[in-house]
Amino acid sequence: MRRFGLAAIFFTSTVLIANPPPIGNFALPISQQVGPLVSFGENILDKGQVITYLFADAFIGNDSYEVDVIPSVVYGIRDDLSLFLQVPVSPGIKEGKDYSAGFEDMSLQLEYVFVNTANSYSTIQATLVGNVTFPTGSSTKNPPTGYGSTSFLLGSTFCYTTQDWVAFTSPGAILTTSSGGTEFGDSVLYQFGFARNIPSPCGWIFAGMVEFDGQYSWKNTIKGKTDPNSGGNIIYLTPSIWVSSERIILQFGVGYPIVQRLFGNQSKQWLSFDFNLGVTF
Repeated sequence: MRRFGLAAIFFTSTVLIANPPPIGNFALPISQQVGPLVSFGENILDKGQVITYLFADAFIGNDSYEVDVIPSVVYGIRDDLSLFLQVPVSPGIKEGKDYSAGFEDMSLQLEYVFVNTANSYSTIQATLVGNVTFPTGSSTKNPPTGYGSTSFLLGSTFCYTTQDWVAFTSPGAILTTSSGGTEFGDSVLYQFGFARNIPSPCGWIFAGMVEFDGQYSWKNTIKGKTDPNSGGNIIYLTPSIWVSSERIILQFGVGYPIVQRLFGNQSKQWLSFDFNLGVTF
């Protein structure tokens, strides 16, 4: 079972009435401020700004592994609206004796800020998330590299930031469609986390973060028949380190599944390694 990291839409915004001083978590512009590593959303930039990312993860399990490399780009359409394109590729997926590799499902996302308030001490931001995933991967490979049909993510994010702390949550759902009698199970995402600022040199933000990323998935339907060895519930605990400057974002974390109740006979996962590098223009 994979996690999805993504982005949002809506149309009313609360005007900022004050701003915290540029220290701690506010030492850099919003694009460079602390955000989640594996939870979706919170990809907000200034108008006309661009960030390119190279995200990579590796999931290690019982006689199984999955590696993903995801180049992506975020563009600030407006100060409160961003566009996020991801083009994932898997160098390798192994389940038992089965192995596959190749392009995965490409996604296009919008994120819109509908609450944005601040005072001299903290900020509150909330967004709505809309994502469309296109079937550029393969559902016929074993293991599959995609859903084989269009899917959608709908969700929201809420983030509270002070000079020292960040707390966030991002509930959402992945809704799949069918193709040729095959449909992967819908998923509910429930994610939250917090971060603590680490005293940093001028022009930098360092922080330690902990994320809890839950995903409950229903069973897949393969050629009209329910697959009993699919779906279930998994929650990853992922501590990470955040480092950013005016142009660079670097984040690295290691995840461990603290809850893993999978339906039927599925390989359980032991660990995940997650890495993200961003360059801002």
